[in-house]
Parts: sequence; C-alpha cells; structure tokens
Amino acid sequence: MRSVTASTHALRTNTTPDTRCTLFPLESGPDSLTGKVLGFDREVGMERATQGTARRGTEGIGHRRPAWFLGSLSGPVREELLSIGSPQQFSPREKILVEGARGDYLVLLKTGRVKVTGRLGNGHEALIAIRVGGDVVGEMAVIDDVPRSATVTACDDVDAHVVQGRAMRSFLDKCPEAAIQIVRLSNRRLRAANSRRIAFGEFPARVRLARVLSELADKHGRAVCSHTLICVDLTNTELAGFIGSQLRTVQKALAGFRAEGIVRTGSRRMEVINPDRLRVIGRLPTIGG
Repeated sequence: MRSVTASTHALRTNTTPDTRCTLFPLESGPDSLTGKVLGFDREVGMERATQGTARRGTEGIGHRRPAWFLGSLSGPVREELLSIGSPQQFSPREKILVEGARGDYLVLLKTGRVKVTGRLGNGHEALIAIRVGGDVVGEMAVIDDVPRSATVTACDDVDAHVVQGRAMRSFLDKCPEAAIQIVRLSNRRLRAANSRRIAFGEFPARVRLARVLSELADKHGRAVCSHTLICVDLTNTELAGFIGSQLRTVQKALAGFRAEGIVRTGSRRMEVINPDRLRVIGRLPTIGG
C-alpha cells in the first residue's frame, strides 16, 4: 500500500488540534470565559441520530456512520485498526485523557459517551464537545506529538480500544483509507467551525443556550414519561463555556426556561419538557415542521 505521508502532513498543517469543538464560534480574550474555548475548533458531533429522542450513544463499530471515524472505515480496515489496540473500559466520571499530558495514545470509542472539557483562566472547566460510540479522541495529539489540549471524561460506562501513538502512525503510513478519513473528518469539522463562527454573531445567549439544549436532547436524550432527560452530566459553568457566555447569563436563561415550563433542572440533571418551544427560541425548525 502506498505511503500517506503527504496526507498526514496535510492534516498536521491544515487542521486544528484534537478535542476541539464548533457548536458555536467564540469570542477571544485572554483568560476570558469565551477566550479559552475559542481555541477549541472541533465539531461537537451533534449530528442527529434519529428524529425525536435519540438513543444511547452506543452506535459505533458495526455501523457505517461517516460522521464518526470508525463508521467511515470499511469493515476490514476497521477490524485491523481495532486489532492493534487494547480493549479498555472506563467508568462514569473517570478521566480518559488529561489536558496537558503527553499525547502518546488515542482512544477509539466503541460504546458510551464522553465529554471533552478545557481549563479556563479562572480555573473552571468549559465544555468543548461530546463524543459517542464510533468516534475517536486524542488523535491529533498523537499525530502532532503535542500535549493534550483538553480533558476527556466518561459520562457513562465506556468500552474503548486504546491505540499507542507509534502503532497508529505506522498504521496510517500503510493504510491510505484510514489516513484520508482522518483528514476528511478534520476538514468537515473545520468547515463546520467556520460556518458556525459566522452564525454565532447572529444570536444572543438565550438563543444559543436553547440551540445547545435542543441538540443535546436530540442527540443524547432519553424519554422519561413525556419528557426528555439529557443523559450527559453537565454543570452550568460547562454550559456557559460551551455557548461563550457568562455563568450568570446562563443561570438567568435557565431560570426563564424553568418559569416558562420548558425545562426542569436539578443537581447535574436537565429535562426538556417542551422541546418545540425550546426549538422556537433557538430558531430551529420544529420536528416534523
């Protein structure tokens, strides 16, 4: 098989570091809540899995889902890649990758959900992205040989394969299909970052929050009676960093949503009661509309 040195070189020079997100482009500023998150350009991976309430994030290696790395690979290539990794399980709230640590391995997620967070100048954590079964985390640190740019934490029980950096680089050198899929994945996320950066300036914080909660419910929600429980353990501080706003602004917006009967909140618990109203506030098309 031909070498993919040119492909991996393009990935090094044309894409942003790993664990970056793009649900909203964020304003910059030293040590500001938004300034920290601007550095993370990776798409949040909020592609809708189904209409309405989504299933648990366990889709993955057996499905051809091009938006996720494992799903973009053909069966033989996917199995070969998994074979060079070591199976590992992570418990809820367990750290999988740590910001600032050496990036000498990547993690292929088979089942479960993880959240990607970054440290702000004030010591708080900002939500960067959510990843699910079929996705990959830590790949850019392996390719670029740089320290981790964010922390990855399991949201629930996670089954994964850990691939050492040297083995992964060797695999990419001999397998053009895998190398080009990483390039394509990074390019899709970069294009999404650019378009969402433009859209970000159009919306106030209340609208941005409504959009985030709607997409979280669609992608990571579970039906509980007539409501949708967002199955990701998030703090208000993480949400504030996610939408590029101040904590007090998010708290005020959530209080308004509660008063209007749109959401119900508890200790790290969020239920969407009126998804149609939330989508209207977020200026999103209603489901079935």
